This record gives sequence, structure tokens and C-alpha cells, in this order.
Amino acid sequence: MIGVNNIMRKHQSLLFLITLSSITRLISASSLQSGPMVGYAEMREVPVWVQTKQAAQVRLYYWPRNNLEKRQSSEIKTTQRADGFATTLMATDLFPGTQYAYSVEVDGATVALDYPTEFETLPFFRNRMPPPDFTVALAGANYVNDAPFDPLNRKPGGEYTIYNEILAKDPNLMIWVGNTLHLRESDWNTYSGYVSRYTHARSVPELQPLLARVHHSAIWSSHDYNRPGADKHTWNKQDAQRAFATFWPNPSYGVADLKGTMTTLRWSDVDFFLLDDRSHRDLSYRLDNQKQILGDEQWKWLVKMLKRSQASFKVIVVGSPVLNPDKSPDNMTSANAERSKLLDALKANELGNLLFVSGGKTHGEMTKMVRAGSPDIYELTLGPLTARPANDTDELNYFRVPGTSTFQRHFSTLQFHGPEHNRAVTIRVFDSAGDELWTETILANDLKF
Repeated sequence: MIGVNNIMRKHQSLLFLITLSSITRLISASSLQSGPMVGYAEMREVPVWVQTKQAAQVRLYYWPRNNLEKRQSSEIKTTQRADGFATTLMATDLFPGTQYAYSVEVDGATVALDYPTEFETLPFFRNRMPPPDFTVALAGANYVNDAPFDPLNRKPGGEYTIYNEILAKDPNLMIWVGNTLHLRESDWNTYSGYVSRYTHARSVPELQPLLARVHHSAIWSSHDYNRPGADKHTWNKQDAQRAFATFWPNPSYGVADLKGTMTTLRWSDVDFFLLDDRSHRDLSYRLDNQKQILGDEQWKWLVKMLKRSQASFKVIVVGSPVLNPDKSPDNMTSANAERSKLLDALKANELGNLLFVSGGKTHGEMTKMVRAGSPDIYELTLGPLTARPANDTDELNYFRVPGTSTFQRHFSTLQFHGPEHNRAVTIRVFDSAGDELWTETILANDLKF
């Protein structure tokens, strides 16, 4: 059930439409295929993604909440058939630490939506005030049923009201931890197939209010990259990345000279490192020391960035579990030499305050690695959001935290809170009805060297 704050925002949105109708023409939300969706946040800009049903000129209007007189607009863009009529509009010249409302204009008319459309900018807090508390929602595998392309007599996806339950937790940011959709065999070999699958997965009605008010970023993994087991040798991986970039307005797609979809983002006093476990993946070698999932350049870049980070928590998001010791092809143990090099580098460089978040599994769990002479490292692994979960697991994860195995559809929140000298993160996992399954609080000071 949507919370009181959401109901109040909905009423404010309706009042805004009444006010706006006196100065502009309104059109039905049916002009949109999906969206609008808010992307990452920065102090001075925020992207808003939108998809129309046909070629159209679109523009974003935005203003500090409850101050329509300071309304600004983005540049006008024309949506193109080749990209599924999807595009990203930029809200610029923003002020740090400010709540904004926004509307989308299609062919000169404002789209009337019956739910709040809002975003916020990052606060300029360093050397001014304590770090603001905030909440991140995390989601695992997302499967939207499509009968002509699904297995016979089975619906792999379901419980789409879980999107409403995520919104009810009122997160500031949501990170999709890979498998944001499930490509079918019909989609693998053409860019238009990718676009069609993204469009279908993004168009779920229950998803739209969540997209419109919470900031979103994503990584990819197996099912939104190509066929199962696809790696860096996939012949059309450029189509996969183009589609991912078209439908996910991340801060970047690759960093510096490193190609792929890896990127970074920040919120308050936390740095997030979003990794790419597909673009450099190669498990075709017989010798373990030649196998790779992240690739030398990516994990070395990660270590360098972690060394530079002064964040209270450094959250590493990746599609393949890192700490899970089981010899599963879904885990980083499938390239164990690379995994060992990464873990050794974290210890040798005395990198603390780490929290791994991973996906790519049919169940969820928490993993805790205890290391001699080093702080513990935790990893939260997300199982399916709307995809079909497993009933059990035979993985021998002897680092698994008792009571955290989750064999149902679920999502998680990370709440970062507490005084500046001892920040904390409270991890909560919820079922599809929004009921809490388990929780754990970790202190930043306990993760330091």
C-alpha cells in the first residue's frame, strides 16, 4: 500500500495539473509508451528518460517544488523509431540539495499523469553539515511475461505489484543489479530485438509511478546482455551496449579508456561503483589464471578508485557474486585467479568500508567473509525481483550469514544513517508484499582497517 507521503504527493500533482491547465494544453498519458523515468542525480543536473509511441518532439519542464514561477525547460528532442522512440532529456542549471517537480511535453502539450513526478539534486554538504541520511532500493532479476516468447504452460514472471511496495519504502535512489530484463532467443541477434524487449519490460503499468519519482541506475548481467553464457566474444555486443545506454541514463558507459558499461555514482557520503561483468568476460580458457570476468583493466581501475574514495561506505555493485566461495559458473569463482587477485589487492591496499552488492542468482543471501588481520567484508546478493525464484540451493556458501537465504521474490533497501563519526548502513530485505524478511545493521567503523 502506498504510504501517506505518496498520497499527499499525488494530490499535489493533481492540483498542479489544474494550475498548469490554465497556461498550457494537456494531453493523455496514452501518448507515452513508458516513463518518464528519473536517472542519476548530481548537484547541477538530472536526466529524465522518456519513451513515446511514435516519433514526437519532447521537452522537459522542471521547477523547485511548489515554486512554478521558476520553471525551466530542457532542449527539445525528437524521438526516433530506430531507438524505440526513447530519449533522455537533461534538467540543467539546477541548485544543490533541492527538491524539483517536473512535467513532460509531447508535441507541445503537457502529459497529464495522475502520480507525482519529482527528482532531487545532491546536497552540497562537505565542510558545511553532517552527511544527509538516505535510502537506496536494490532489485534483482526482472522478468516481464510475454506469452508468444515464453515457455509453454508456464509464466516465469509475476507479482508486479512489488514495484508499488518499493515505492512505498520512499527510497531516494534505486539500483537495478543486473538482469533488468530477460532477452529471449528472438531478441539476441538484432538491435530491433533488443529495443522491442526493453520496450516490453519498461511498459508495465505498475512500474510507472516508481520510475517517475525515484532516481534509477543499473548494471547489466547475463539476461540483458545476450544469450546465456555470452561473453566478450559476442559478435553484436555493440548492439547490447547501445540498447542499454538508450534505456538506462547512467552517468557513463565505460570510464576513461576502459570500454564497457561500468560507471560510478555518489549520494551523500557513499560512493557506488557499478561494474560490468559481461564486456570483458572470457571463461573459454582451460587454465584458470587466464579466465576473467571483470578483466585486468577493470578490477585494477576499481582498486585505484577505491583508494581515492573518502566515502563512509564504498558500495561495489556487480552482476556476479564475488565473495561466495562456491564453484558456480554464476560466481566470480569461475575465474578464481582473477577473484583472488582482486581480494588480495583490497587487503594489500588496506581498503576498508567495503560492501559488495551482487545479482545474477535465483535466490538471495548475505555473505560475510572474515579475514585475518583485515576487517570483515559483506556481500548482499539479490535474487529475483519478478523472475521465478528457486526453492532451494545446493551451493556450498560457507560464508553465508544464517537466516538470510531468500527463496521468494524480494527486494532490498540500504539505509545510510547515523552521526558523521560513525555512519551505519541498515540492510533490509522485503518480500513482494513489502513485509520485512530480515535486517542487519553494519557500522562503518567496524569495516575500517
